[in-house]
Amino acid sequence: MSLLEITDLAVRFRVPGGRLRAVDGISFAVDSGEAVGLVGESGCGKTTVARAILGRLPANGRIVGGSIRLAGEELVGMPESQLRRHRWRDMSLVFQGAMNALNPVIRVGDQVIEPILQHERATRQQAQRRAAELFDRVGISPARMRDYPHEFSGGMRQRVVIAMALANRPKLLIGDEPTTALDVMVQAQILDLLESLRRELGLSLLLISHDLSVVAETCDQAVVMYAGRIVESGPIAQVYAGPMHPYTEKLLASTPDVRGERAIGTSIPGVVPDLVSPLAGCRFNPRCDRAMTACLEIDPPELIVDGHRVFCHAVTHDGRLPPPRELPVLEHARLVADAETQSVELVE
Repeated sequence: MSLLEITDLAVRFRVPGGRLRAVDGISFAVDSGEAVGLVGESGCGKTTVARAILGRLPANGRIVGGSIRLAGEELVGMPESQLRRHRWRDMSLVFQGAMNALNPVIRVGDQVIEPILQHERATRQQAQRRAAELFDRVGISPARMRDYPHEFSGGMRQRVVIAMALANRPKLLIGDEPTTALDVMVQAQILDLLESLRRELGLSLLLISHDLSVVAETCDQAVVMYAGRIVESGPIAQVYAGPMHPYTEKLLASTPDVRGERAIGTSIPGVVPDLVSPLAGCRFNPRCDRAMTACLEIDPPELIVDGHRVFCHAVTHDGRLPPPRELPVLEHARLVADAETQSVELVE
């Protein structure tokens, strides 16, 4: 049985003009001791998934369908008093911005001690000993527990946040873009730290990122999201080496290759669609250079090849993508297929 199992999860936000479909029927699982990367550009619903798992959606958001099971226990619909017992002890979050996550007027050691005192029957002395052990484990001298957040660098603050997330020995650690605000060298150190902690402590890790190359370094599985839906998932080696969805392919192409030519990655034209009134068919179709008539009208079918799952009309039954069409891609463009010539025109 998977530690975390999400099935047909749907989350809506009340916004001016209607209800925004932030997460629209997604399913994936995280096994015990496994690292899964949840990948996609800003606005695709990744952080909403994390907040739904933790039961910390904003006031205008609610889960309207689906299931979230942690170690077999259903979290959707669970009273807040029960959810509070699961947070920190069974699942915890490493925040994106460490400076915002830490209280600037409280010593960092006290901030790591607090969840231990709140969620366990421990004396302050026991909590202090565990906090010192955690500081040492994440590479910070316990002597610095009396310092304040502003006395630390960005990378050191992120280590403090990781120590805080591990304070109650959770089974599931969720990292919400934990390296975004850091330089490349510090990013690598934090990712190495997360990987070593996962293996040493037997943690399950859900790593949220917009960068598929970051996920490739750390995770066993990748789940690629676009506009509130999963477009592709599978073993990270397969997804990274042979993407089966045009969006995944473009995500990879947008990341510079340090081993290749010195060139800026290719951006993906267009923007994420309006999720208050989402497009019919495949939501990626206005930005896709493999789109066909079916993409405009019909939800893409699911295809599974050797455990590698994709939702796409264009992919062949053996998991290959056809060559891209040499056509400009315009946001909200409409494709008209000519059945006889198989030509495709773009109509504004």
